[in-house]
Amino acid sequence: MKNIPGILIAEDENIIAKDIARTLERLGYKVFGSVRTGKDVIEKAKELNPDIVLMDIMLADEMSGIEAAEIIMNTLNIPVIYLTAFADNETLQRAKITEPFGYVLKPFDERTLHSAIEMALYKYQINIELKERTRELEEERNKSNKLLHNIFPSEIVKELKDKGFVEPKEFSNVTLLYTDFQNFTKISSDMHPQQLVSELNDIFKNFDSIINNHGLEKLKTMGDSYIVGGGLPIENNSHAFDVVSAALEMQEYLAQRNNNSKYIWEMRAGVHTGNVVAGVVGKNKFTYDVWGNTVNVASKMERSGIPWRVNISAQTYELIKDCFDCEYHSTIDVKGFGKTDMYFVLKKKFVA
Repeated sequence: MKNIPGILIAEDENIIAKDIARTLERLGYKVFGSVRTGKDVIEKAKELNPDIVLMDIMLADEMSGIEAAEIIMNTLNIPVIYLTAFADNETLQRAKITEPFGYVLKPFDERTLHSAIEMALYKYQINIELKERTRELEEERNKSNKLLHNIFPSEIVKELKDKGFVEPKEFSNVTLLYTDFQNFTKISSDMHPQQLVSELNDIFKNFDSIINNHGLEKLKTMGDSYIVGGGLPIENNSHAFDVVSAALEMQEYLAQRNNNSKYIWEMRAGVHTGNVVAGVVGKNKFTYDVWGNTVNVASKMERSGIPWRVNISAQTYELIKDCFDCEYHSTIDVKGFGKTDMYFVLKKKFVA
């Protein structure tokens, strides 16, 4: 059975109110009663939650129907139709500001009243559907924005939105961190696939928190490798310090995690500082990536390291040697780059 709309009448003249009520009942609507003051119509609207309020602009107290309508529409979300014998421009302009769902001039006829009510009910339903659709679209937009920010740095997201693409940029001095797990193939072969993904997901989520705390960017993961950049896309002078600090903290986290884990993870970490070109590649699946010899050297630092140590190049060492205790361990020749000394980072130096 179709719901019968309920209507509340706000009219200061009892005779007119009774005439409106009889007309509404004849048209098949349910009348929730009538009130004479602004205060009463607000209270009754809260109590009865009518589908529509027919509001006389002039009521029997200091509050006008326009003021009462504004409260009812804004706080109770109930549509209002104005009843008025005042057609002067000033009154109508004041009424229009509140954006009512219709006007009925007194003396009214039955057809006009019926049309105004049906149109108001239709507009109200359309408004509800539009608001719901807008809310859904806003939720989807927020989800998309969150996903973009999870994939790209904030500055890259802004450039993508503003231009539709990201211009490649050369950075003269950034620091890259490459990590990898010792004996990953053997460990993973002994684990159920779901367990393996769960373990890596837990570790990488904690790595994410660590690098975020140090103002770094996760560039990507490849299998068990985790790659981080410092000094991009916003250049700064602390990138080497930040990356090495994060690498030590990641090693400390793993050591603590291993104390309560069924599986023992041992990580190598390699760090190098130099120039790179950074940009977004891809058509359907975008990736923010970096290219250049610095990438190759950082990867070589990781492969030339040992578990539980952070292995850094001479270029990084020169930038952080005043802040960290380090020890030289060997020199390596990197194809396309040349020879570089390598150092293990031991700990942060105590600063008085």
